Amino acid sequence: MRPDTSAGSAQTRKPPPGAACANDALSRIAGILDVPVASFFPDADRPDAAITQAADLVTAFVAIESSAARRTCLAFVRAMANS
Repeated sequence: MRPDTSAGSAQTRKPPPGAACANDALSRIAGILDVPVASFFPDADRPDAAITQAADLVTAFVAIESSAARRTCLAFVRAMANS
């Protein structure tokens, strides 16, 4: 299947709200972990399992709306890291 290269298709597609923020967050996380951003995507060439799980964890963490619940989650993860 060939991609649509018509002039109108590029103009009508808009990134989802928050896409720039998400890309910035992924870039910062990748920098902290010292891995390429592509490591967070399942179709990347053999991503490390820990990186894939970290991306999953971050995605789930930012979906938590309650700041108290995020603190509890963070405390749990830190406790597990120290065990």
